[in-house]
Amino acid sequence: MNNLPARRRYRVVARPKDKARRVRVVAAFFVVAALGGVAFVTVRKLAADLRLPAAASAAVDDAALVEGPEPLRTLAQAAADALPGTAGAKAAAITATFPSVSEVRVRRGWTEKAATLTLVVRRAVASATRRGKPAGYLADDGTVFTAPEGAFLLTGPSVEVAGASAGELSALAREWPVLAASGSFPAELTGMAYASPEDGWEATLADGTKVLWGRLEWTREKLSRLSEAVADARSKEPGSFSADLRWFEDGKVLLKPAAARVGNLR
Repeated sequence: MNNLPARRRYRVVARPKDKARRVRVVAAFFVVAALGGVAFVTVRKLAADLRLPAAASAAVDDAALVEGPEPLRTLAQAAADALPGTAGAKAAAITATFPSVSEVRVRRGWTEKAATLTLVVRRAVASATRRGKPAGYLADDGTVFTAPEGAFLLTGPSVEVAGASAGELSALAREWPVLAASGSFPAELTGMAYASPEDGWEATLADGTKVLWGRLEWTREKLSRLSEAVADARSKEPGSFSADLRWFEDGKVLLKPAAARVGNLR
């Protein structure tokens, strides 16, 4: 007979402090897990939102209101309305379509649904021809550009631009305010034409006087000396003259009656 005493079983009972600590640990685990799940869903949503504009950009069709002088404003507005796309795309299309527009500025207010496209129009200083045919206008930066009928109403001398380089045109535009000013020449200036790299420009005056101007240098000095020379010549022999200022830097201002060829003055 087994007289060994039976083993006692003991149950470990956690103290209240230990129970509370375990509960907090388990709760913290579930909170972290829940936050991780929320963060994962949020990241996926943000990624989808970031991809959405890129995917939908092709479908954007901004409303645009064009500001500028007529008739360019109406024509540019029609071009903007006919072209789907962003305001920037519409602005680029207007600049490409109308050479008289140097820039289109895009503006959109926070509360405005339509973008505003403001036309920056070139400043024309003279009408231009090329080999005797209308070629548009000479801008104040030397650019020769075309424009819709009625966009510019210019009076005064014109410029024949055939053969002139960009540098020559830029120089002419720079000197044009002085050349075209009232009273600059002995008679009203009616036109300037580019002759050649060697001879430069030639001016035609209303009284028939032809002036081989040469390079666009010493403009004010040339005008002053030319007026003096013509006034002196007319006091002796009335009529129109041909003048040659190509050697002005050498102190030469050559005059001949208009019937004589300036080319014979060399």
